[in-house]
Amino acid sequence: MIRALLAGALALALAGCAGSAASLYTLGTGQTAAGPMHGQVPVVIAIARVRIPDELDSEDLLVRAGSVLRRSPNGHWATRLSTEVTDRITDRLAARRPDALVTSGDQAQTPDWQIVITLSRLDVSADGHAVLAADWVIVPRDPARPLRRDRAVIALDGAVATDLDVVRPEGALVDGLGQVIDVAGLK
Repeated sequence: MIRALLAGALALALAGCAGSAASLYTLGTGQTAAGPMHGQVPVVIAIARVRIPDELDSEDLLVRAGSVLRRSPNGHWATRLSTEVTDRITDRLAARRPDALVTSGDQAQTPDWQIVITLSRLDVSADGHAVLAADWVIVPRDPARPLRRDRAVIALDGAVATDLDVVRPEGALVDGLGQVIDVAGLK
């Protein structure tokens, strides 16, 4: 009798867990810039892992409601958000500099340039307002050259009815950041 009750309770618990499937989201689009031709010696631009506030840098898909962060019960990032943002910004900058090797991977030698990005905000709110606030510094390998510092705040509005509605504006915000970081003059 006890075995039958335990088996029934276990079956109900498993059925409850299987109620809705989790979805894993990425900010990647599968589009990677071709990069320089094999054998060429390109300018190397290294993208450091993007720094994100600790409360946001997780695998949870979050929506802000004032000072409360609400987790999606079914939607999650495939990896930590900082990794997702780093990969997407690297792709976007590489697309703008097909003559350079733009990478977030480790390099055997010091890169010609390193870009260090810090996000102070990357939020999608319950009312559909999405904001990215970023500071970055472009560090040359040559210490005689000056650092380049800049910042941007990018905002947009949209719906947040589904998890995908939350993912899309975050990707658009990162794309916007990829447009304002000046990599054209890095020689």
